[in-house]
Amino acid sequence: MNAHWKRAMLTALILIFSSLAGCLGNDTELIEDASGDEVPLGTVMVSTYHIGELVKGIAGDRVNMEYMSLDNIPVHDYEPSTSDLIRLQNADVFFYHGLGLEPWVDSTLSSLGADAPTSIEVHTMPTGQDTLDYEGVLVADLCETLSEGPYEDIELADEEEHADDVEIHAEYTAFNMEFHEEDHDDHGEDDHDEDGHDDHDDHDEDGHDDHDDHDGGHEGHAHIEAEETIANPAGCPADSMISIFHLEEGEYVLEFDAEHPEDFTMAVLKMGGGHAHHHHGDEHGDE
Repeated sequence: MNAHWKRAMLTALILIFSSLAGCLGNDTELIEDASGDEVPLGTVMVSTYHIGELVKGIAGDRVNMEYMSLDNIPVHDYEPSTSDLIRLQNADVFFYHGLGLEPWVDSTLSSLGADAPTSIEVHTMPTGQDTLDYEGVLVADLCETLSEGPYEDIELADEEEHADDVEIHAEYTAFNMEFHEEDHDDHGEDDHDEDGHDDHDDHDEDGHDDHDDHDGGHEGHAHIEAEETIANPAGCPADSMISIFHLEEGEYVLEFDAEHPEDFTMAVLKMGGGHAHHHHGDEHGDE
């Protein structure tokens, strides 16, 4: 039994490596030069560093590997230049994530037509099998987390400099978000009647300016818009909204509208598949 298993595994590995060599074309078979050194099989273009690591793990130094982006540009923001397109056209085979992670791929390959290299998605199911519905799994997980918990109470900071007082991680926890309640008990009746009016005028004027200043700083922030929103998904609490973002790994500041201080519940999870390190699902209940 064990011998049959090893034979099957060996056959599978041979098929994998032979298929990779086949993608490179008959004119790039492994050869040796006059000194007996092996000559690379051909040129492999990859869309990202992660795909490059996969290719290295299989092909090692038997291929010349190039990256589409020569700069540190997020994969979903990258657009190939003219020189990039020429390098892609001259490659023997092109490996990329798929699943829509690289928005430019389909249109670029179509524009190259017959000159496009053999292209392979690495995040896809074998032929004849259904691709996992990662978005559907994400929605189901968010709805279950919001409906069943566990829950954690969070009080939102009322000033930006205190935003880091609260941290939310992408984990299976529903956060009950509460707005900070201001204490108005310090305002005396006499002060409000007499001096309060002048102060109120100053407050209106200065407050308006401060608001303008805040807007100016607000516009300077690198805001991120949701790629997709799903209203009232099945299985979620009523009036729920799911927003799917394309995020690089790191920390982000969430801002909420304090003019409508209604408490709500939120969960943040990562989407699986090729988007596992880029997509977060933000779910706002009772919004």
